[in-house]
Amino acid sequence: MDILEKIQPVFKDVFDDESIKVTRETVAADVEDWDSFAQMQIVMSLEDMFNIKFRTTELEHFNCVGDVVDTIQKHLDEKQ
Repeated sequence: MDILEKIQPVFKDVFDDESIKVTRETVAADVEDWDSFAQMQIVMSLEDMFNIKFRTTELEHFNCVGDVVDTIQKHLDEKQ
């Protein structure tokens, strides 16, 4: 299972919407109710899911879901 597929349930849970499907190109403006609070929930859920901790500088560069996926992959690669 790739990272993008694995994180889908996080978005469904945060936005309480089983029909939501994010892509690498998805940005906050594409999803109703994606505000700073939802962003924090997503980040914390992903950190728990992958047992990683995002750096502040990484968070500042999250422009789309693809950026998040790439950063998660980078953390996983560093753990190996």
